Amino acid sequence: MVKSRQYSGDCERWRIVALVGRLGQEGANYQTLEFLGPAAAAMSIEERMVLSNMSVEMGAKAGIFLADHRTRAYLEPRTSAPFTPVQPDGDARYAREIIIDVSALEPQIARPHEPDNVVALRATAGTPVDMVFIGTCTGGRVSDFHQVLGEIDAGGGIAPGVMLVLTPASREVYLEITRDGTLEKLTRMGAVITTPGCGACCGTTGVIPGDGMTIVSTANRNFKARMGNATASIYLASPAACAAAAVTGVLTSPRVRI
Repeated sequence: MVKSRQYSGDCERWRIVALVGRLGQEGANYQTLEFLGPAAAAMSIEERMVLSNMSVEMGAKAGIFLADHRTRAYLEPRTSAPFTPVQPDGDARYAREIIIDVSALEPQIARPHEPDNVVALRATAGTPVDMVFIGTCTGGRVSDFHQVLGEIDAGGGIAPGVMLVLTPASREVYLEITRDGTLEKLTRMGAVITTPGCGACCGTTGVIPGDGMTIVSTANRNFKARMGNATASIYLASPAACAAAAVTGVLTSPRVRI
């Protein structure tokens, strides 16, 4: 088992991309990643889902957090079945422990065409972007769309020539961002909405990139042809960084720190 202690920070996406870059795509093969520490405890369930879903990109069987009051609050309205939290033994032994001080971690990005091809976002600054993709299991939650709307509002709208594609992670997410007006505001700005689920992330439905396009995405994978076109280049970044690219037309750090 791999244990990652995390302390403080402002974006769960930077944290997990940094960890993928450190461990590599096979660094946790047949293991389970357990996320511990004050930063992990402070994360919302949506934030924890990002880390858990990205764990497979390191070869892990699962990515888990300690069950706590946030876990119970999330589960209680969703199930009537009784549940008992499972905690690690106090003397549990781990195969490896990785400590990341996320308070000192700058924005990260994965370059084409591997999720572990990770560098600081500033190393790619100025790279022109044709499409921005916000969605699926690692970037299509309600809070993600709120971050995107805030960043684009602050930046004055979507840059000419940039296509912004939104894919809610689930029907529940779709209904919530419809109810609170987020979806309408983003649509009026020019965003393209696709069916909730995986869709454009794996290139099965929705928007397929054109030949030679550069995409920055909140999805979990950026292999060649991942979004349906082997000539496209896909970067992986946080929702706020993706939104900043939608505003400027190039890879850049977000204006709004969430």
